[in-house]
Amino acid sequence: MMMKSTFLKHLSLKKLKEKVKEIKAHLSSEEQNVITFSKNFTLSLSNYCQNQCRYCFYNYKIRKQEGQANEILIPDYKIENLISQAITYNCKEALIMSGEKPDIFQKVKEELRLRKYKDFIHFVKELCMKLINCNLLPHTNIGTLCYDDLKELKPLNASMGLMLESSSEKLCKKGGVHEFSPSKIPKFRLEHIENAGKLKIPFTTGLLLGIGETIDDRIKDLFIIKKLHQKFGHIQEVILQNFDYKAGILYSPQKPIQIIDILKIVGIARLIFQNEIAIQVPPNLISGYEKEFLEMGITDFGGVSPITRDFINPEKPWPEITYLEKVCGKNGFKLKERLPIYEKFIHKPDFCPESIKKRINNIN
Repeated sequence: MMMKSTFLKHLSLKKLKEKVKEIKAHLSSEEQNVITFSKNFTLSLSNYCQNQCRYCFYNYKIRKQEGQANEILIPDYKIENLISQAITYNCKEALIMSGEKPDIFQKVKEELRLRKYKDFIHFVKELCMKLINCNLLPHTNIGTLCYDDLKELKPLNASMGLMLESSSEKLCKKGGVHEFSPSKIPKFRLEHIENAGKLKIPFTTGLLLGIGETIDDRIKDLFIIKKLHQKFGHIQEVILQNFDYKAGILYSPQKPIQIIDILKIVGIARLIFQNEIAIQVPPNLISGYEKEFLEMGITDFGGVSPITRDFINPEKPWPEITYLEKVCGKNGFKLKERLPIYEKFIHKPDFCPESIKKRINNIN
């Protein structure tokens, strides 16, 4: 791995583009230039979180400090309104997100009790069932979960996710962005991703770039993800998301990550994953550089919502789907809508729950 990492690290952007073209040549002519996205909406259940990541604006403490409203537990009326809007706009994916283990907080526990849920996972399960009954496909990403919780949620999800972010231990040490974030200890996140593989859950993971890690750390993490996929075959996409500074957060890097750094790790990721795992960049974080990322080998723009914002980067609005279509068309690519479970996983034995297959048939 070290030899490969050293070789990859020193490739120029021009050389990376050339090698990406060689990899794409193994695909059919139609597949080579397809860029996918998922029309989704977000259900942000609670922003109470056991972690206090220095870069996070979503966390309840930072929002309170900045005079923003907190969500102890999303109310029923808001769920109903979002579902109604999602149906109107023909969304397919319901992204379920929250802070990690919000029910360790007394306020959240009390709200769950008042609404007759035994715990947070029970609440998430009931929500997933409601969504499925409306022909909306859940994708749950609510932080680290144990094997049993993942097992309970699998039959009710088209796919699930957890960002690895970084496996660098130094980020958890004093002064690091994860110093006060117990579940950001790499072994816990890797265990979650591995358990998802054991349970045959179509899975999304990824890296958060520019939080104190090095290029060597990034390349090492891509190889870690590849190794997990080779073992379990469950990773459908990897998100490469750049940190974006917001007022009020505790982290301000001395040297912010540059577009050239993000482009480089995208090209390296394509070389490592070949054509096996989709590579996603959030389009609202690379506005104006779409052409360069398309040339560097991305395959997916991820969830683009017509009704809800990016809760992690609220100041960065989602682009219009028509805009992405024009950008793709102008550069020789075709934008295609996909479901939160990739096509190959729908037909892969034991990966797609029967309840989800039925709803996919209804959608199609």
